[in-house]
Amino acid sequence: MVEHRFPNTTSVASKALDDNSYLDYFSDIPGSMPGTLNIESDSSPPVIVLIDYDEANAVRQEIETPEDCIPFLDSESVSWLDVKGLGSEDVLRRLGQVFNLHPLVLEDIVNVPQRPKIEEYDEQLLIIARMVTIKSSGHGFISEQVSLILGRHYLLTVQEEPEYDCFGPIRERIRTNKGTIRKQGADYLAYALLDAIIDGFFPVLEEYGEKIEALEDEVVANPSRQTLEKIHAVKRELLG
Repeated sequence: MVEHRFPNTTSVASKALDDNSYLDYFSDIPGSMPGTLNIESDSSPPVIVLIDYDEANAVRQEIETPEDCIPFLDSESVSWLDVKGLGSEDVLRRLGQVFNLHPLVLEDIVNVPQRPKIEEYDEQLLIIARMVTIKSSGHGFISEQVSLILGRHYLLTVQEEPEYDCFGPIRERIRTNKGTIRKQGADYLAYALLDAIIDGFFPVLEEYGEKIEALEDEVVANPSRQTLEKIHAVKRELLG
């Protein structure tokens, strides 16, 4: 997960050093086999939550191992397994076994960040997206990768960290049977989550739109070295 802050700036030159960091998407270690998992040492341990539902019933439970969801996968209900945290190679490989994930899918899930994309496999659809959330402090935002693996009656989502996501309203709609979500399949659930991810960008865009507008006014009215430092700070925030 990338944590963005509004740093105290003292040198414009020092801010320019990392301006190309947004290009630093993950690349495999040279010589590594396809499907190699590179777990970051500071990754959070996985928290696994299963939500299983149909039109009549909905069940939510935190499970200990990926194998605990197997009985639900054999039913006609929709099973949503949400995994938050990439800190256990053992859990992630067992997840791959339970859901019969292609090794390259597992690699894309774990080796972050990947560029947003959609890839089709025999019985699954892989969607890689980025989710942004304004920090509770109001200073900066959190940006992390979200991987969605869509099957016939299930959706597997994998997030980098357990603290942040924008899926709360979707969980509440399932819990209260609000709208049509529990009458629909796993594909509709994937659509709803992607819609929530997109909606999550608007508060960030609004905040930075206001900051940029204020900087534009400052440039016209009273530009200074501090103005340049503020511009570089905002640029670094947006580029990561």
